[in-house]
Amino acid sequence: MAKVSKAAQELLAEAAADYKRAQSPETKAAVRLAQGFARANGNAAAGTPGRRRG
Repeated sequence: MAKVSKAAQELLAEAAADYKRAQSPETKAAVRLAQGFARANGNAAAGTPGRRRG
């Protein structure tokens, strides 16, 4: 196995921490919520009617 430099080890550790933080349930929920608001606001701005019931 090739020897990994200290700088590379630090970058890999930082990337692993970033990935873990980005994949947390809280972060995923926040992203879904933000995407929902963006879709709803975008639809309203475009004049798209809401869902009709009945």
